Amino acid sequence: MSALCNNPAMSENQGLEYYDVQDVLDLANPGADPADSHGLLCGLICAAGFADPQRWLPEVFDDFNPRDTAQARAYQCLQSVYEQTLAGLHSEDLDFELLLPDDGASLAERTESLAAWCSGFLSGLGLGGLPEQSGLSEELSELLDDMAQIAKVDFDLENPDENENVAFEEVVEYLRIGVLFIHDELQPAAAPQQIQ
Repeated sequence: MSALCNNPAMSENQGLEYYDVQDVLDLANPGADPADSHGLLCGLICAAGFADPQRWLPEVFDDFNPRDTAQARAYQCLQSVYEQTLAGLHSEDLDFELLLPDDGASLAERTESLAAWCSGFLSGLGLGGLPEQSGLSEELSELLDDMAQIAKVDFDLENPDENENVAFEEVVEYLRIGVLFIHDELQPAAAPQQIQ
């Protein structure tokens, strides 16, 4: 189990370990998706500035019971993920990362998780109170449209080649920088101050 879900210490890659989070979620609520859950938390942070557990708990758990040991542990794990994510979004080093399977997973699994992450992010923005589309900048609207397209894509990657792996990494980086941009646009007061 990673340090992330046992204590607040950070490890490599912000301490976000996809499969460790998945193991904890599977015990508490089989079918809950770590990528979707992380996307949801990120969307809430971007739209509202924080992720209120009263908003995200019902989205992740069918029927949350704090007396249920597995669910309480999963909640603590997601709280740690939330804190790490918030720190990453506010970091001057831009070290925010999407919670996705690592490079050892198949490209099909990674792309499916990326679609789930985008779906969760868009849901989080909605829950957090994203302004009407007409009130958003053109760049932000384009990013959200791209995320909506990625969330709907049906990937057929049984025998991916190197170009497809590279393209996937480029999409992940585009989304990572895009989320930082969205956060700065919607939460300008929370953006790290640049030293002049």
